[in-house]
Amino acid sequence: MVGILKQNTIEKLLVENNGILKTADVVAAGISREYFYQYVKKTGLERAAHGVYISPDAWPDEMYLLQAQFPKAVFSHEAALYLHDLAEKEPIPFSVTVPASYNSGGLVKKGVKAYYVKKEWYGMGICEIQTPGGHLVKAYDMERTICDILRKRSDMDIAVFNYAVKEYMKRRDKRISVLSRYAVALHIEKQMNETMGVLF
Repeated sequence: MVGILKQNTIEKLLVENNGILKTADVVAAGISREYFYQYVKKTGLERAAHGVYISPDAWPDEMYLLQAQFPKAVFSHEAALYLHDLAEKEPIPFSVTVPASYNSGGLVKKGVKAYYVKKEWYGMGICEIQTPGGHLVKAYDMERTICDILRKRSDMDIAVFNYAVKEYMKRRDKRISVLSRYAVALHIEKQMNETMGVLF
């Protein structure tokens, strides 16, 4: 009876997470690692990353799996534009931001574009947003993302940059006061004013 209850709990978690499970979530639900690893073996769940398992019939959510493996990586720049529906296509490779002191060797091996920022900028504007695969991941909000692409404008595809800024200005949920606040904090107030002046 206890075994059936545990199994039902794991299966419920699997459904809620679209076929992807973290060992930490299973343990938090009161199930021992030992029992979970037996379940993994019995049901054929595949190990996608350290502490992350995926159902064989699940659609692999690459963004969610990447962040499960590298929790400090926050989706930014082109990847954040895509998540906020400010890009025309999915970015390849994904771009993330990490603290300046972070060892991103694993990210680089995976072909991820990593940006490094100082500690006081890292936490500014982090939000949770749903991936196309239906999982919540950490990304920068729209305003922080617009500031980031402006800071890295010389590295950006000009068509991607222009599309993102124009689409942002059309949005009803844009927060210009927040955009201005971030621009001041990130020392790009002048560029922000010039860009907005030219485009609008």
